[in-house]
Amino acid sequence: MTLDAHLQVTRGQFTLDVALHVPAGAVLAVMGPNGSGKTTLVESLAGAVALTAGHITLDERSLADAARGVHLPPRERGLGVCLQDGALFGHLSARENVAFGPRAQGVRARDARAVADSLLAELDLGEHARTHAERLSGGQAQRVAVARALAARPRALLLDEPFGALDPATRPLVREVVRRRVARGLPAVLVTHDVRDALDLADELVVLLDGRVAQRGRAAELVSAPATPEVARVVGARPPPTDPASPGAT
Repeated sequence: MTLDAHLQVTRGQFTLDVALHVPAGAVLAVMGPNGSGKTTLVESLAGAVALTAGHITLDERSLADAARGVHLPPRERGLGVCLQDGALFGHLSARENVAFGPRAQGVRARDARAVADSLLAELDLGEHARTHAERLSGGQAQRVAVARALAARPRALLLDEPFGALDPATRPLVREVVRRRVARGLPAVLVTHDVRDALDLADELVVLLDGRVAQRGRAAELVSAPATPEVARVVGARPPPTDPASPGAT
């Protein structure tokens, strides 16, 4: 599976214009300050927002093409999506939340529960399988959301701040679970505020500023050599040296 996209979305005065290429088994991390376009990027890939122009293809299957009027709804895109707020069904148990995707695909209830129990155990949540989502802690709910994104045999992963609510002891475990799933041949887009996520997981890092790609490359390269002070602030790096010959230099 390969995810290719040229996303052009206009919302009021803001325009996102970003090209993405994510091969099978690779993670593309996306970072940027608030208002840079990360949310619009996630929503357009997921199908919640229609493209103004451009296209999205997954393994040569068209998910969206503005010129041809193609816009598959989220449920038909084959994406495993984990949003920042988890968006769990509060009245369902952790097991029922994770099994929801497979059941919607026609998997038998017993088999869907087995898939859910396996993922919950992998994420150290086995003892909470019967706990209603509304009674889970923030970190537990986030792990359930990750399990739910992985449960429905997705063709690609879209992860929006999946580690943000996790405590430092749990974060490496969840990263490793995601890494193992991606290694099976899934392309993944990871939106994060934490450069450590990009350093640990990503094959490529894209930094967005004002709806455009300000810099892209390996995460370690961007941290060691940010192109601009703005990129340096996003990745928590030392700003590049000022050119003494540039206007305003001292």
